[in-house]
Amino acid sequence: MSWTNNRAGRLVSGLAPLLLPYLVLFCGGIMLTICQSFGVFTPLPHAGAALDAYAKILTDPAFFSSFGFSLGVAMVSAFCTMAAGTFLAYQVWQLPAKLATAALIYKIPLILPHISVAFVVLVFWSPSGIVASIAHSLGIIQTMQDFPNILYSGWGLGMVLAYTLKGTPFAMLLVLALLVRFDVRQIQTAAMLGASGVRIFFSIVLPRMAPAMHTSFIILFLYGFGAFDIPFVLGESRPGMLSIHVYNLYFKHDLARRPEAMAILTMMFFFAVIFIIAYSKTVQRLENGVRKL
Repeated sequence: MSWTNNRAGRLVSGLAPLLLPYLVLFCGGIMLTICQSFGVFTPLPHAGAALDAYAKILTDPAFFSSFGFSLGVAMVSAFCTMAAGTFLAYQVWQLPAKLATAALIYKIPLILPHISVAFVVLVFWSPSGIVASIAHSLGIIQTMQDFPNILYSGWGLGMVLAYTLKGTPFAMLLVLALLVRFDVRQIQTAAMLGASGVRIFFSIVLPRMAPAMHTSFIILFLYGFGAFDIPFVLGESRPGMLSIHVYNLYFKHDLARRPEAMAILTMMFFFAVIFIIAYSKTVQRLENGVRKL
């Protein structure tokens, strides 16, 4: 028993440099957010009931508009990013060794901050941007004002473009990490037996890439759902993303509304947890059903 306790003590002491920042910053921040959503530890004394902030949020139509808009932008951008990253990773994996080395240029967006990618999209796709200037020079449009309002059309297309541009290399990186360990002889054998390229991809290659695809989708969806930087530059005014709604409540309103901002953050956190659990169980059931077939 003493040996087990000593071993556990050494393990805890060895992990302390990693555990302490996690407990203090992450867990402490979550607990403070939850407490302030109930009116505890707020900058101003909270005179109402503990659930007043949640009641105000859940009866506010603007919250549900922002939630639905954030959900749609995150879902579309994550799906487009996962699909583009998977397709491009498969194409890069099939390249000869020399060309595959040159294809590492796809990693460049990984080093760019998200807000930089947002400004890149703004420079290219705004009505006075590069694409509009080229279209005007070629005579496709008569004036710059004729260029369609892509970024601020009310559909969140600017944010989808930015998330796709930034996230595609990340999805490629995860998928390629699995493909480099894939035995090419399985594809060669299937081709020798008469399987078409489409059948080989969906029956052999795609199941191999599926774990990386699911992981990338979860990460990209949750980031797109709660991120602030890209919506701050490319976000719509109405309906706005939830992160912008929280920012406005936190910084641009009276301190008495701080619990409302924290209530939204708390609900976003628990939504993320529920989404991960539900998505993982759904994928597991589908995979088990495929195996039974």
